[in-house]
Amino acid sequence: LTDPQGKISTSASWVQGATGIKKCPWTTKRTVDLGTGKVSHSFLVIPDSPYPLLGRNLLTKIGAQIHFHPEGAQVTDGQEKLLPMLTLTLEDEYGLHQQLQSPDKNIKDWVQRFPDAWAETGGIGLAKHRPALYIETKPGANPVRVKQYPMTREARTGITPHIRRLLNQGILRPCQSAWNTPLLPIRKPNSNEYRPVQDLREVNKRVADIHPPVPNPYTLLSALPPYKQWCTVLDLKDAFFSLSLALKSQELFAFEWTDIDMGINGQLTWTRLPQGFKNSPTLFDEALHEDLGEFRKNHPNLTLLHYVDDLLIT
Repeated sequence: LTDPQGKISTSASWVQGATGIKKCPWTTKRTVDLGTGKVSHSFLVIPDSPYPLLGRNLLTKIGAQIHFHPEGAQVTDGQEKLLPMLTLTLEDEYGLHQQLQSPDKNIKDWVQRFPDAWAETGGIGLAKHRPALYIETKPGANPVRVKQYPMTREARTGITPHIRRLLNQGILRPCQSAWNTPLLPIRKPNSNEYRPVQDLREVNKRVADIHPPVPNPYTLLSALPPYKQWCTVLDLKDAFFSLSLALKSQELFAFEWTDIDMGINGQLTWTRLPQGFKNSPTLFDEALHEDLGEFRKNHPNLTLLHYVDDLLIT
């Protein structure tokens, strides 16, 4: 490593390089996520090194194998799984040292031409062609009622505008349900703003599990063609809310809410796929994968990667 990124151990080693011999320290043991698994490893810290280098000791731990193909080099682990790796020709290496140009911050033209594409102007979307989702509970599961936790006046005041906005957009609705779980006001970092988060742990325990086909992001990125130079990354805001819930399934996600100004004193529930529900990422990932199939078919020269609610196009 060129920077210790944490604590230094008492161990050190002599390193001989182009600039001479120097004593360099080792880091303490770190847990390293390699995309295909985790290993415990200490790193040699060499500040003068131009790049962080992958040492032979770490390569040995993962059983690394390097394969050279006409389209570029690939590194696999002991189970033949691809490891993410960046390789450059000497002619292109200079690009690492160039200062990036500031992007054009004037995006008004994009907003005006495609107003429905942006969260700020288009609002929360709805996949009208997708059938409403039915959530299956486990055999023998009974409704659960968890009382609302005490909430400070500041927190309640902070989340009230969010609740009203979602009610006005039809994403929340009043209901009467045998199910009830509490709402948690979460304060945003470095601000006085709050956002509502529902504690759905008890509901999650009673809902049937589905196999999550969400890919490993490291494996997904390794599928990028090495000759692609530019990419666009899109974040789908409030993505889960684009999928409707079947009326019977909406009852599972009820919570208590009181808003005297709006005449509400009872329960609200979600009409769309809620955040905090254990199967939301998988259900949305499957729906989006199906919807993107036609796009991929019509644009074979484009590479489109998607990970839950994030898209990468190159």
